[in-house]
Amino acid sequence: MAKAAMDQLITLQAAETARDAGGGTYYEWADLATDANVWAAVKAKSGREGMDEGRTNATFVVEFTIYNRTDLTEQNRIMWDDVTYNIRGIRRESGRDLRLVIEAERGVAS
Repeated sequence: MAKAAMDQLITLQAAETARDAGGGTYYEWADLATDANVWAAVKAKSGREGMDEGRTNATFVVEFTIYNRTDLTEQNRIMWDDVTYNIRGIRRESGRDLRLVIEAERGVAS
């Protein structure tokens, strides 16, 4: 089976600790320090809609495939087409060219 083309540019981000004016800490998102913008193959997986406390909540799961790297974890997130995707799982595919298959979800809080 042929692999999908990596023709979508995504940005990988990590939460960083910052200090507020009162001396407390909070998290803000920043691009990864090394190669934050990478090409990916993107495949829609599933969507779901439900009610929570009288509000409609919708989520959508996407699979991103990128070339291997060691600095990406489930605590990171992906920006694609100005939409945030929270990483839910990362699978390393073995073979001639090692790739990461990342399952990510939009429409949920991180």
